[in-house]
Amino acid sequence: MAIRALRRAVDFLLGALGVALAIALALEGWQLARAQQVNRQLAVRLADPAAQTQPLSEDPRLWVAAARQAARVDRTAEAAALLRRAADASHGELRQLALYDLGNVYLQAALKLLQSGADASGLPLFELAKESYRGALMERPDLWDAKFNLELALRAAPDPDPDEAGAPPVLTGERAVTTMRAFTLGLP
Repeated sequence: MAIRALRRAVDFLLGALGVALAIALALEGWQLARAQQVNRQLAVRLADPAAQTQPLSEDPRLWVAAARQAARVDRTAEAAALLRRAADASHGELRQLALYDLGNVYLQAALKLLQSGADASGLPLFELAKESYRGALMERPDLWDAKFNLELALRAAPDPDPDEAGAPPVLTGERAVTTMRAFTLGLP
């Protein structure tokens, strides 16, 4: 009798384990199918210039990829809009990547304006780049590329000193190394 009860318990556990594995397998299959769909859409966009005008699906990964493509051909406004949309709609590593790429788009546009001699018109872009890098660093402080690029943006357009702007001094304590004004420790 005890053997029969033990056998039923083992059969029940094996059945429950089989159902759990089937559910996990179905979920993995769905995620794989979704990733393949995004890859197909991206391949079509990369291969056919006419497909670039078609609306994108509701996947932030595709928005980041399309933004990188737009940034390569100097469509800064389109790339920035796609990356902002991806950063707002995602979380975790994809959000950090979108914020970092957004900072890169703004920094590249600002540096182009600076090189062309339009010093003042690049300042808002530098500020947007710094804001994007700081957003990425708030979520992932060990993102060295964002730290380096933030330092470049700070060297090109330092943050105003609160004393010069008439604002009261910051009383909240030390500022983080990544947000210090006109002072860099360099990379390790």
